[in-house]
Amino acid sequence: MTTVAHAPVQVMTCRGECPAAARYPDHHELLLAVDTDAEAMLGLLELAVTWHELDYTDEAVIGPAEWLDFAATHQWVFPDRAERAFSLAVDIVGRRIAGQGAAADVASSLATVIELVPN
Repeated sequence: MTTVAHAPVQVMTCRGECPAAARYPDHHELLLAVDTDAEAMLGLLELAVTWHELDYTDEAVIGPAEWLDFAATHQWVFPDRAERAFSLAVDIVGRRIAGQGAAADVASSLATVIELVPN
């Protein structure tokens, strides 16, 4: 029997070019792994689900308003997976505020449509 050892996935850092990396370095590094690490993806989704339930004011986390820009401005091992994870997380947050006056306008601008079935 032959065992194959895979090299660990190297996470690319921003080298100080990303404002989120300077403000929230730990959360930034965690978010960079959402396309390769199930725990990081679950952490993002858990944050999205609890965003309106818990007070993150004093937490060093990147908020939902920045997630889509974050996803678009970083390089990913699996770009489609990263886009799906961030879009789903933003959609989860947006659904919680949809229908609440001006917040509904914000929610409608948060998520992007993901094409799951090619034409």
